[in-house]
Amino acid sequence: MVLFIEALDGPHQGSRYKVEDGHKIGRNRGEIVINDEKISGEHARFEVDNKGQYVLIDLDSSNGILLSNRRVKRVSMLPGVTFRLGRTNFRVLTVETPKAEEFARVRSWRENLVEKLPSDWIQNKLVEGKGLPFSPTLKLRFVQGIQADETLHLGYGPRIAGANSLDIDLRDPEAPDLAFEIVPGDGLAKIKNLCRNKLSLNNQPVETETLQDGDLIRIGGTLIKVTYI
Repeated sequence: MVLFIEALDGPHQGSRYKVEDGHKIGRNRGEIVINDEKISGEHARFEVDNKGQYVLIDLDSSNGILLSNRRVKRVSMLPGVTFRLGRTNFRVLTVETPKAEEFARVRSWRENLVEKLPSDWIQNKLVEGKGLPFSPTLKLRFVQGIQADETLHLGYGPRIAGANSLDIDLRDPEAPDLAFEIVPGDGLAKIKNLCRNKLSLNNQPVETETLQDGDLIRIGGTLIKVTYI
């Protein structure tokens, strides 16, 4: 059997993370990153105790680990146990080893919201946007950060990226609600800064700029490479 913890609420509700010795949970550091302002940058770590059981150890975080509304320094990872980090509640689960690989999943608040919206509402919003085509098509590839290896193909625009955008969802803990907008142009697309000094293009500040093939967009610890295809 393999141990997992599942987020019961918060922006990552439904996400399941494998419990592994030495792995850390934090707001912006560690193998498990939780976008919760009440979770410390490096909050807790999984360890194996002298009985061979997994425990979660508090790393002197600001708000600690809450077990039955009581602050504790450690909690045993026993199936069915629930605990809270910051504002997010978790439950310990087990799954048979052959199913473990496909059991893990990370969900964003955007995925949870879209899942609950009527599909016709989403489709109508796209129609109402009266988007213009990107020609050539724009590819955004996340090359650094918690979304590394994700790829988006943009066929129409304008498109808006940010932590609270229903369009391009940025899961970086430092991402602002609205980060940038990409607008179709004559041949090449343009990027518009929506967050002042939190955005850079090729490590330079930017307001509005034409995007060139190979450009690098940075928000916090996230780096996005631009390619025309």
